[in-house]
Amino acid sequence: MKTAFLALLETRINQLLKLDPVTAEALKSLDGRVVRFICLQPDFNCYVFLDAFGVRCAGWHEGSVDATLQGPLSSFITLAVDRGSSWQGVRELNVSGEQNVLEKLESTHRKMELDWESLICERLGPVAGHSLAEGLRFITSTFAGFGERLPDHGATYLQDELELVPSEPEISAFSHEVTVLSEAVEDLGRRLNKS
Repeated sequence: MKTAFLALLETRINQLLKLDPVTAEALKSLDGRVVRFICLQPDFNCYVFLDAFGVRCAGWHEGSVDATLQGPLSSFITLAVDRGSSWQGVRELNVSGEQNVLEKLESTHRKMELDWESLICERLGPVAGHSLAEGLRFITSTFAGFGERLPDHGATYLQDELELVPSEPEISAFSHEVTVLSEAVEDLGRRLNKS
């Protein structure tokens, strides 16, 4: 399942790079570099190999990596939606690795300019494609910042409405009860050993 997903992801990324020759050219300077992506919530990680022909994605790599990006899915969504902000500004995203590789990746990410309208027009024709692209730009500007607010609202919804995720006071109370129970069990063990 993971292999099929990574194959699809690799195909899509390389298709997108064809829409942005400037980014594809910039990534050529990172030929041979390996970037590890670690998603914490949900638990998923992969390796992206950069080369002169695009990217390759793999679920396993036994060699060293040049850069690591780690965080929850919400951080990666923010990274995909908001290319203007620095990586340090993305909440809960941890970045590590070779400084020159990280700087080149961040710079390339910020300058990425995909020609979506050209792709849409190619598929639908110039009039329909331009109209659809205008509509997408309107929707994007209307929902700007949605990616940043989604994790907060999602967590609140899961806690308050569905009651699937416990709140911090509930977690603290449960932790306290476990500690008290653990101490009582240890005390009982000591009493039994004395008998």
